[in-house]
Amino acid sequence: MSGSARGSSFSPIPEGLVMTAQRLAKGETSSRALVEQCLEKIESCENARAAYTSDFSADRARQYADAADRIRAKGYQASPWAGLPISVKDLFDLKGQITRAGSTLLADRPVAPGDAEAIAPLRAAGFILIGRTQMTEFAYSGLGLNPHGAQPWNTLVDDGRAIPGGSTSGGAVSVATGAALASIGSDTGGSCRIPAALNALTGFKPTAGKISRKGMIPLSPTFDSVGSVALTVSDCHLLDHLMTGQTTDWVAPEPQSAPIRLLLPTSFVRDEADGQVLSVFEAVMRHLENAGIEIIRQPMPLLQDIADLNLQAQIVAAESYHYFHDDLLHHPEEFDPRVRERMILGANTSVAALRRLYIERQKLCARFNQDMLGFDALISPTVPVLPPMISACDDPQAYARYNRLMLRNPSLANLLDGCSYSLPLHWKGLPAGMMLTACHGQDASLARIAQRCENRLKSS
Repeated sequence: MSGSARGSSFSPIPEGLVMTAQRLAKGETSSRALVEQCLEKIESCENARAAYTSDFSADRARQYADAADRIRAKGYQASPWAGLPISVKDLFDLKGQITRAGSTLLADRPVAPGDAEAIAPLRAAGFILIGRTQMTEFAYSGLGLNPHGAQPWNTLVDDGRAIPGGSTSGGAVSVATGAALASIGSDTGGSCRIPAALNALTGFKPTAGKISRKGMIPLSPTFDSVGSVALTVSDCHLLDHLMTGQTTDWVAPEPQSAPIRLLLPTSFVRDEADGQVLSVFEAVMRHLENAGIEIIRQPMPLLQDIADLNLQAQIVAAESYHYFHDDLLHHPEEFDPRVRERMILGANTSVAALRRLYIERQKLCARFNQDMLGFDALISPTVPVLPPMISACDDPQAYARYNRLMLRNPSLANLLDGCSYSLPLHWKGLPAGMMLTACHGQDASLARIAQRCENRLKSS
């Protein structure tokens, strides 16, 4: 990467969802004003425009905003979150729109008869779904590149266009440019956390299966999960709470006050790391330790075994090949060649071999749960390298290497059936992140840990 200073396009609405909702309740702002801020960003910032697909409608967003303001003025509202503008990855059904998943192959699909089950509670709560966002074709890459439409780029790199991270590329850029307050995405191997880290945002991947994936185009049902990209841990936690369909009032995660013990593997997650990333990451580790968070540095042989077995890549390729088999057979030229090449690898995995891969994965999950006894979470850099220039990824070998490095650390949470937050490490504008990963079902406790870490980072 040739630069890492924060770019002029980086100007999100600073309060995020939770604080902006408080301003709405006090009458300090209006939904129309918030939507107009987003629309102004889309109008004036090329990168913000590139973050959205052609389904974006300014008039529709204004109509929803005005309706939210009228209802609130009469003393009614769907929820405290009514009138907040967010974006949605082009992977989820939105009523009356075509879900293309970043592909030209699906352009002729019928419009969705209803919202995806993850999105329906957000609409019911009154969120304004301001637009659909660009993504890697079928969510199959961690770089965020797609030849089929406008290409958003990294919001922190000034001297050239660097990758935004993927596959929720447009979602992260929409938030980082101020064109949405938060974004809904998917995470199969880091697709929310990678672009969050590279654009100084917070990304969350919940335990898979916690949120319904009905109405979402799959890549790999074994690993797909519904996540979010936002400005804070509380914002991600809020969206997660609502998308699970919970009807109880949301409560912000309290920073964990009990002692926190984190495991930092001494290898694998730091291998091939960029010196700047490691330097800032270690500085942050000392900062957390000074705040009383215990960080244990020790080997974790499980991680090397994961690398040697390469289970996740095989499972994703096999499951995606099965789902997209007919299109791969009859319309191969319409795929992004880099996506098609990875999917076709799945043809080599038989049903019996796939079953064995599932069994081996269960063993790895059991080992992870055992290794994490006595620890609250695993901590690591979200990605070990700085974002390369988009042009550098034109070379197939460079593309493959960078994609592998972007996905390597975040995909652990998907493979091991855990939950994971990425927090921004944008000291001096560095496009990098710090990742916290916990075992299956520990989403609530991980949110409290992430909240304490976020508070400490913001106090520096």
